[in-house]
Amino acid sequence: MKKLFFCTLLTIFGLPFVKAQSNEVEVQRVEGELRVGLTAPLGGFHGGSATVGPAFGAEIRYNIPKSSWDMGFQINATTAVRKFHSSNYTYEQSNRSVNYLLTGGYNFGQGKKVSPFVGAGFGLNIYDAIDEVVYDGSGKCFTFAPRVGVELFHHLRLTLSSNITRTGYSNIEFTIGGVIGGRPKKR
Repeated sequence: MKKLFFCTLLTIFGLPFVKAQSNEVEVQRVEGELRVGLTAPLGGFHGGSATVGPAFGAEIRYNIPKSSWDMGFQINATTAVRKFHSSNYTYEQSNRSVNYLLTGGYNFGQGKKVSPFVGAGFGLNIYDAIDEVVYDGSGKCFTFAPRVGVELFHHLRLTLSSNITRTGYSNIEFTIGGVIGGRPKKR
């Protein structure tokens, strides 16, 4: 398992330094994104039922010249919300994660009006339980975040990603982001 994980990281984050497929459209080197969305917990946690929670994030990316690769830094806050039912009351616990990630990605059709992408991030997760806390927990751990999505018209980014981390805090998220930069350069 460790070998597979290491090979995945090497592939995602090492390939930008290898000459990638030539990109016909020269794009601006730096782009930023602000995003909002919804999350759903992954896996079980003390028998609680999963419910939808919020996601917020910001990212800055560097588009590697003459390639379809990018790399960057992302900060996001996600919540894995679960409801716990007792005979008299329903408790709702939010397992919040704040992630600091190094990211890498490949853009299919970079610079075009519709540009699908794949990528991943890895880094630090700072987690804690908030709201009506039934099962307390807080601390720091490693996070792995694969993602897939599409950028539309150089300004709108739809992303489906997963934050794989400590049990009870992992989630899948769908976000809508606004992008500034990264457009095709004027000739």
